[in-house]
Amino acid sequence: MSISTIISILEKMLTLHAYLYELTVRKEEIVKANKVEELQQITREEKQYTRAIVQLEKQRAEASNGKTVSTLIETCSPMEKKELLNLKDRLAETIAKIQKQNEINKLLLEQSLQFVTMTINTLNPQPNAVNYEKPVNTKKSVSTPARSLFDSKA
Repeated sequence: MSISTIISILEKMLTLHAYLYELTVRKEEIVKANKVEELQQITREEKQYTRAIVQLEKQRAEASNGKTVSTLIETCSPMEKKELLNLKDRLAETIAKIQKQNEINKLLLEQSLQFVTMTINTLNPQPNAVNYEKPVNTKKSVSTPARSLFDSKA
């Protein structure tokens, strides 16, 4: 378990997370501009960065024998401790920014979907009744007059 290797991996992870954050910010503008093709491209790029981050996390876990960064901080030298703390804080801050931006993007996408649904419903209204119902205000056939049992003309 080499702390310098772990620090190197964490620096790479921080760089990838920074790129991922930039993509989430760009995604907000793309959603606002309603550019579907660019949104699909950004999503593909995000998947690539996410896969790379997952690979780096596996490497970090292997290099640290499954220990967390917090556990490693307790067992290393003061200089390494300072660097690990700095990387851990910066990484946590970047991840929090990504989560906040993703929440904004999610809300924008939901609003866009609501608008599209409303537009579709306005252009194609739903039929009133799907199954047969007897009309309420229909008059009976007037071909034969209704006869009562009591004839008042007699």
